[in-house]
Amino acid sequence: MTTGRMSLLSPPTLTETLLYVRHNGPWRALTKFLGGYVVGRQTWYVTLEDLSNYTGGAVVPEGLELRFARLDDVPMMTAFAGRMSASVLRTWCGPSYFFFLALVDGRPISYRCLSTQLHPGVAELIRLGPGQLFMVDEFTDPAFRRRGITRQLALGMMPTLERLGISEVVGIHRTDNHDTIAAANKKGIPRIGTVTRYRVLWHVWFDYLDALNGAAARDEMDLSRGLPERGA
Repeated sequence: MTTGRMSLLSPPTLTETLLYVRHNGPWRALTKFLGGYVVGRQTWYVTLEDLSNYTGGAVVPEGLELRFARLDDVPMMTAFAGRMSASVLRTWCGPSYFFFLALVDGRPISYRCLSTQLHPGVAELIRLGPGQLFMVDEFTDPAFRRRGITRQLALGMMPTLERLGISEVVGIHRTDNHDTIAAANKKGIPRIGTVTRYRVLWHVWFDYLDALNGAAARDEMDLSRGLPERGA
């Protein structure tokens, strides 16, 4: 997974840098780069999505197709070009990823991407438990938003995930990513903790604050233990 842009795996390419700056602005891009690779602090909220909430199967509207992505879909992913580079999209079509698409007239207009690999920024502190995947990203072309497509994507993936024993999705969201935080709140996905990653050149250390009891931890956290009760 050396080419999948989940941040901090390796310094970004020029293309990835320009996409990030265009999408997020120069100040956020600079602070992320410094905090991730040189010196600074990064903070993420940790969420836990219960997939048992997605029952009944997808109800696919006429004209919409739901399926897992293939490599030959990538040239058609023009709706995502302003967000992700083609090299990242190709990586998501490979092993370790569950890259699910919504298509209209054969063109991808929305995606939900999960992975067996955790966000590399926190992988030294947190590890996935059995039956868990990591939320890499989800996105819908603005022209197709507010139609319930994101939920249909989650529902459409469920038969495959259930066969594999997957029951939860762990999310790692920057605390200044207000759109993603608002979307998680709207879906009722609980926040289970906050991770802060510190870096001074090659020295990296972490703090983890549990959202349920406020307990701090600096050792490796297994997210299959100590989670809030359902509905808590």
